[in-house]
Amino acid sequence: MSAELNKDGIASRQRTNQSNQTMYRDLVIFEERLRGNMTRLVKRKRKYETLLVSLFVVLTYFFYAVFFDPSKVFMFHLLNTVALLAVAGGLVFFYRSGMYSEKIVYAQKFVPHCNNALQAFNLEFNRGGLSFLERIPRQFKEGFESYRKQYHQRKKARQAKLKKART
Repeated sequence: MSAELNKDGIASRQRTNQSNQTMYRDLVIFEERLRGNMTRLVKRKRKYETLLVSLFVVLTYFFYAVFFDPSKVFMFHLLNTVALLAVAGGLVFFYRSGMYSEKIVYAQKFVPHCNNALQAFNLEFNRGGLSFLERIPRQFKEGFESYRKQYHQRKKARQAKLKKART
């Protein structure tokens, strides 16, 4: 009878270990998706910030060309005025269309938004990775950390193997 309990105990530990491995794998994949989304949003934010800064620089130039140093040739002055209005219209469109809040502000709020949603699961996303809040058992945290390291080592090995196969 004790042998059956022992077998059941071992079997239940194996099932628990397998389910933990599955959870660890799912968490690592989820973490990579969050990290990928964050990277993509940061790149997009930089691109649109560059666009916004360049629009302000061009606006400043044409403002100077129209009001402080107007050209004596009427066509150049008219061209500068039209360009000033076009750039100003572009800036107004950039803000009023929601592009600023969608492309720049959303990227800044991504991590706090994720943390707000993950708080119900006792998770936190910071510094490009998932971390657990205090309520999660230490054994589970350590298991996840070791699985994460193994996962990234296997991933690096696969990438190195693919890179070696290509050359």
